Amino acid sequence: MNLKELIINNPERHPERLNATYERIEEVIGLVFNKKESAEVLKKCKELVEIRNDRDELTESQGEKIANILTEFIPQDKIEEVKNLLMGAEIGTNEAIQLHEEFKIPVSHLEKDIVPVTGDGVWITTTKGERYLDLDSNYSAANLGFKNDEIALGLFNQAGQLISVKEDRVQIPRTRFLKVIHQLMPEGLTQFYWQNSGGEAVDKALKIAKAYTKQRGVIAMENGFHGRTHGAVSITYNKYYREPFGLDHEEWVHFVPFNKIEPIKEILSSGKARIVILELIQGEEAGNTPALPDFPRALRELCDKYNALLICDEVQTGFGRVAIREDEWWASQVYGVAPDIMVIGKSFGGGFPVTAVVTKKEVSEKMKPGYDGSTFGGNPMAMTSAFIAVRQMQRKNITLNVVLRSKQFFEGLHNIGSPLIKEIRGLGLMIGIKLPSKEYVSQFQEELKNCKIKSSLSTGNIARFLPPLIISEEEVDFALNRIELALKRLK
Repeated sequence: MNLKELIINNPERHPERLNATYERIEEVIGLVFNKKESAEVLKKCKELVEIRNDRDELTESQGEKIANILTEFIPQDKIEEVKNLLMGAEIGTNEAIQLHEEFKIPVSHLEKDIVPVTGDGVWITTTKGERYLDLDSNYSAANLGFKNDEIALGLFNQAGQLISVKEDRVQIPRTRFLKVIHQLMPEGLTQFYWQNSGGEAVDKALKIAKAYTKQRGVIAMENGFHGRTHGAVSITYNKYYREPFGLDHEEWVHFVPFNKIEPIKEILSSGKARIVILELIQGEEAGNTPALPDFPRALRELCDKYNALLICDEVQTGFGRVAIREDEWWASQVYGVAPDIMVIGKSFGGGFPVTAVVTKKEVSEKMKPGYDGSTFGGNPMAMTSAFIAVRQMQRKNITLNVVLRSKQFFEGLHNIGSPLIKEIRGLGLMIGIKLPSKEYVSQFQEELKNCKIKSSLSTGNIARFLPPLIISEEEVDFALNRIELALKRLK
């Protein structure tokens, strides 16, 4: 694209963009030139172009004049820098932050230290042209990285054919995906119900389980996290998430200590519950804490004995995230257990929102038409993205890369030998390091950012890492080097 088209958008080529604002032009010039040079260029713009509001979209006349000025007064190599920054964003960083602050319902803390605009594998680039190696993967949703040309092309092609079909309509994109995904599922898990988010899928898993057991009682784990929709948050342990909605005293929910079998046996034997749900590696609320080796098998045996359903929430752990051997796609495979219901999500959409509940045929048959529904669940766009993403994971042998990079990551963390690291935990590429305090974690993550590593996941005094599963040997070395440097800088 030429410079003028990056300032005055051509909607036939880029219907997703606006015209640039003058505030963004000022920001870009300031990033490309030193203070004196910036002042000279911007002075010329102000002399020749009348600007009433820096945040208004530039008119075609204004844009043409600015493009001519920049082309005349800026060297060609600098013009390319300007074009790259404008291609990333035509809106200024401060305006983007201000609009989010003004209009966001505060259901979460607004992360505004950087504004990402482009991705390249495990790297993200910001509005200011800064490049960071990402260790968060958007909560394990970006396992294939932050840009994917195959998915982009597939979605473009599908959008040109059919964008939306309701969940209960037969469609070809979903047919393609079913031919791929059913081969990866644990034995017996053959029935799928497509959803859009992890919490939504957990809600539907609970409904299916209750329809089958004809009983409301659910056993959930202390420090477990299953999402923030109404049903999912009811079985999420942290009271902070439940209390504001009157969900902190639900008689059908029974919280028990993770990795302790006796309290579960006591509840199941009493008949108060016939459903058990857990993350096999507790993430958000427990700092990437794995189940003890024998706990899941003992739990499976207990559920069989009392005719209870076992639900594994693999929204984060699935699709190779915690593999310790090649071809381990699920945490349940790592532990050698087969759940009755599995909740899968995030990464198999390649970044596109898609999740699913997967269960056994005899369990699924207790659901009847009208018991539930989803307008967008498993829509053609989601299924196209999922089809391409899962085939890529297979082609790239993603589980082998997780095994190799996990070994490298854990060995590297141990070799750092920092006295600030009190514990290293996790499985696969779901990693946590325990620091002396929550304050240390905050300082550590700020120092990592200064070292061009982006990591914001934490639980108390645990810093959590979930890098994209395509991370290379060289990129793990880079991350370990910067982690060591950041730890040395802590006071």
